[in-house]
Amino acid sequence: MARWRQAVELAMTDEEIGSLTVITRSRSEAARRVQRARMLLAYCESPSFYAVAQRLGAHHQTVQRCVERALAYGPLPALDDRPQPGKKPKITPEAKALVGVFGVREGQGTRLSA
Repeated sequence: MARWRQAVELAMTDEEIGSLTVITRSRSEAARRVQRARMLLAYCESPSFYAVAQRLGAHHQTVQRCVERALAYGPLPALDDRPQPGKKPKITPEAKALVGVFGVREGQGTRLSA
């Protein structure tokens, strides 16, 4: 006989809830981070993967993974993507910043001839 599913207790502080609320209202934040923040906030209100998924238009397993990641790493680190396997990038973030600072301005620089 099947058992009832246990609701996962996701405890967050007021500061974390406030940070997640700010992220959900952000227009410059990555869409995946905003969506995950909405999932966590909605799950705090009603701890049901299915209800949250239906409300946000996502799959219940997506909500479940997001909540489980928040339990493992914390609510704010759970918004970021986990590292993917593969070769590390050769260009460091500092080098990318320098390219932005010293980058070629629009209308200047070299042009490739056809």
